[in-house]
Amino acid sequence: MAAAPHPETELFTESHWSPEAHGRITELCQGAFAGVPALRSVSHYSNGIIDFVVRRGDCPPLSSLVTERGEDIANESLPGSRLLLCTQDLNALMRPLGTGELMRVVLANARGGLWGGRVKVGEYLSALTDTPGGMPAADAAMNGLVSAIRTRVHTLPDELPGGLTGPADPLPEHKERLRIDFGTAAAGHDGLSEMRLRALWGGHVNTLDLQYAAFYRDWKLVCAGDVFENPELGPRFLDVSVRSRRTAYRDLAQNLRGHLARLTDALRLVVQPPADRLVLDVQEGAVFVTWLSPRDYVLGVTLDQRQVSHAENRLHDLADALREVTAPEGN
Repeated sequence: MAAAPHPETELFTESHWSPEAHGRITELCQGAFAGVPALRSVSHYSNGIIDFVVRRGDCPPLSSLVTERGEDIANESLPGSRLLLCTQDLNALMRPLGTGELMRVVLANARGGLWGGRVKVGEYLSALTDTPGGMPAADAAMNGLVSAIRTRVHTLPDELPGGLTGPADPLPEHKERLRIDFGTAAAGHDGLSEMRLRALWGGHVNTLDLQYAAFYRDWKLVCAGDVFENPELGPRFLDVSVRSRRTAYRDLAQNLRGHLARLTDALRLVVQPPADRLVLDVQEGAVFVTWLSPRDYVLGVTLDQRQVSHAENRLHDLADALREVTAPEGN
């Protein structure tokens, strides 16, 4: 172990670490902690092998039966390592969508969460936060860190993980060409009507940011709606047809159930599950999952990388509206 020069962080390095190969990247990782007290640790991997970990000073040990006394680098990097293994499988699952490689994954709840991301092929970062409400700040810091390493160290273009920051653009004034499909769970026990679902989707799904959303109750489709058939989105379907992409998003929603156990195991090493937020940020947009309960969730999609943050906010608004109309009477 080598002591980090920054008084508020600790640096743990593996034997192959060297200032020539890793020094500039290490400095940028240490700098990411400035002004971000929610960030617990950042781990750097090359070709699946841990290189170093930067950890906030005086961190309590991670609460897990699998951590070992004295193995600081292995213990601190374990949650991120597990998340990155899941990311490899999720990347393969999403590749048929034709929206590029998976470059950022966020798994979180109100107590904290995990961040995993690709700097470039073979180079990855992970980050942990165990601070309640700390994931947005940690997420923003890591998005900036990836962009800094790409542009300053590797002289590669910025891929805009997380999309653009700043106020959202106003929604188009014209009426969206919205298509709504209903699943077998639409006539559920709560009596949520088709008219109310149409109104919710019409108020949130749009051509600018959130272009697809689907609501699942007890893992079964209730409602899915999109604006994929609008002419302005036509160039985004040169390689994958609208019909194929709709099918692919439904398949993805169902297949996520099989990956959730592994994702939850990774989260459990940092904070108590379950997750209430999952982001799968690809090179051309992102897929978001917001859980309403352990078995009910809403899945959203944007195809515009610039709008990733705004689209997720729009999906959260839709989820809040769904909670209101699906809550039992008297709550």
